[in-house]
Amino acid sequence: MEFDDEEDVVGQTVVRSFLVTGGRTRSEVQNLQFETLVELNRSADVQKLQFEKLDIARHVNAQMSISVAEIAAELQLPMLTAHVLVSDLVSDDVLIAHSTATSEIDLSSLTDIRAAILSL
Repeated sequence: MEFDDEEDVVGQTVVRSFLVTGGRTRSEVQNLQFETLVELNRSADVQKLQFEKLDIARHVNAQMSISVAEIAAELQLPMLTAHVLVSDLVSDDVLIAHSTATSEIDLSSLTDIRAAILSL
């Protein structure tokens, strides 16, 4: 099935992702993960935002703190599109990204967990 740049599909307007992101496929914020929690910067001027960025800012404001993956799912945006747009909003100080904790689980711990589950 081919789509024009904008086409009505099941009552919704579809706009190609590369138009929304300005052709970018990578985030400008290097440490922004899909599980990174973001919140609205209360001092940010959201009046200048348009379209998807405004939708994201409103949604984040209503949720207080939400991950990039949840934004993509709840606003029905492709994951990479949401990642690029949230990155833009973080770069513009509209959203505040909270550091994502990195944790390493060693193989022996995973083996112990697996054994415990299998014993149930």
